[in-house]
Amino acid sequence: MSTCPRIRDRSSQAGAAAVIMAVFIAALMIPLGAIGVDIARWYVEAERVQAAADAAATAGVTHMPDDFELARDRAIEIAADNGFRTGAGATVTVAKGDKPTQLKVTVSAPVTNQFGQLFGVDTTTMSRTAVADFNGPAPMGSPCNTFGNEPAGSAALGPVASQLKTPLHATCSTNPQLWGSITGPETTKNQGAQFETRKCGGGEDGCSGSTNLDFDPKGFIYMVRVNAAAVGTPVRLQIYDPAYVDTGTSGCNAGPVGDINTSDQYRYPMAITDARNRYDNTANSFCTGDGDNNGNRFGGEVPTITSFALRRPVDTLNPFDGPAHDPARCTKQFPGYSHTTGSGVLSTANLRTSVSPNYKIELARVFHQWVDLCTFVPDQAGDWYLQVRNNVAVPSGSVLDATGAVAGNTRVTSQTGDDTSVKGNGTNSFSLRAISTAPAGAVSVASWERMRIYANANSATTEFNLVRVVPAAANKTLVLSFFDVGEGSSSGSVTVLRPADSNLPSSVAGCVGRGVKDGALSGCQITGITPSKYNGKLQEIQVPIPNTYDCQVSSQGGCWFRVRVSFGTGSVTDATTWTARIVGEPIRLIE
Repeated sequence: MSTCPRIRDRSSQAGAAAVIMAVFIAALMIPLGAIGVDIARWYVEAERVQAAADAAATAGVTHMPDDFELARDRAIEIAADNGFRTGAGATVTVAKGDKPTQLKVTVSAPVTNQFGQLFGVDTTTMSRTAVADFNGPAPMGSPCNTFGNEPAGSAALGPVASQLKTPLHATCSTNPQLWGSITGPETTKNQGAQFETRKCGGGEDGCSGSTNLDFDPKGFIYMVRVNAAAVGTPVRLQIYDPAYVDTGTSGCNAGPVGDINTSDQYRYPMAITDARNRYDNTANSFCTGDGDNNGNRFGGEVPTITSFALRRPVDTLNPFDGPAHDPARCTKQFPGYSHTTGSGVLSTANLRTSVSPNYKIELARVFHQWVDLCTFVPDQAGDWYLQVRNNVAVPSGSVLDATGAVAGNTRVTSQTGDDTSVKGNGTNSFSLRAISTAPAGAVSVASWERMRIYANANSATTEFNLVRVVPAAANKTLVLSFFDVGEGSSSGSVTVLRPADSNLPSSVAGCVGRGVKDGALSGCQITGITPSKYNGKLQEIQVPIPNTYDCQVSSQGGCWFRVRVSFGTGSVTDATTWTARIVGEPIRLIE
């Protein structure tokens, strides 16, 4: 019996099975391969959508919590720049996060399917969300529209009445017993001038020989924070006593000299109703205490040139990136006036017209007066920046304008480095205010990251707003430092105070000192501050912010740490540089 046919049958069956298997595999794997192509495209597109959401959230959150509308518009703009424009095949939604400092951005976009179309699924929507939180930059010194003391304006230049507007939860005063201050670059660092002087007198922290390692030729920045409620509303920026005029640091005792009778006040064109007090050589509310730093300067007295320039908001958070705003009007330089101006010692003859040919109208316009920098109409919310510096030369042949200033020198903002030919060495103290019809809190004036302040009220206990710390700083560390504090005649103290509207305990806990005083600080206080210990020295205070920290961030007046500086008894002539920073990135993605 032959078996060959059976062998041929099995061979045929095997071949048929192979064909069937091949067909089966092809029928299975080809669709799976097509599905794999779709899945790969989903993965790639999801990455693009997530990256766009991340970029939009981190760009927009810099405007939180003060201006959600601007934050939303900026996020939508950045999403479009990354290829996802609402109405053009994508959807971008923006909302506030769980905290006022957070911004939530969701980007959704369709992906065209290859295999899915065979089953009627033409597209698959990719949707990704990012949440960003923002804790900087931290304004210092004031939650209100004034920075420093606010003396009454004169009838001639005014406004006479206080322009202070205090937002909800804020503590502000027309007399916080401090002035903004900047000294000339040729002053020794131990005059409380950590950043704006080139040289050291000997023994100061942050020096290499006579070189000040902390010197920053760009000067100081003050933030004019404009909220949405103030957009389109004129803002009048004023500076009190903007020019250096040497009157002596201790109660203006160096001038003007000579008594002014009340009946003679009409002879003083810029102070016809209050010349007796405004020009008096005593430590009253008008006296800023500009001094020549004799013994703490290099060379003879050289009047300090003080330059002011307004810069526009910028997304980089670096104010020096902000372009100058209307420099022809909002950039001004005020030449200084030494103790030997005019007919000799600064006298009342320089300030009145009817009895002396020595009348100096340019001096009378700026001395103990509120002077207009400019009025601008903000076209966007955000931080407008006022730069104040001491090392920009006045162009030769310049003429003073009606405010007693040289206007329009673009070098105030374009000069990035130092001009060593500028030798000013006097200290100029001043105040700032922003006048607007917008509601309280819509416009505020504060220092950015660092501030030099001057106190000259005898037996003073100065309590002032130090820094705003929003809830995004929870679980981080606030690092405060002060340089060269304690120029009083007796032992003083510094105490950090919690925001009154926060959930922190009444006595700030966990503070640590670094510097002259090291280690734990009970009640977040440093005592025993005297010139012998702290002259030219840098002291740091680290303040832990608990992860449960919360405050009234919806108001510009909320979330402000304050500081109490007690100088004890006797005279006070204290210039101190303060800095504040939050350890950690100012912007972080939390989802």
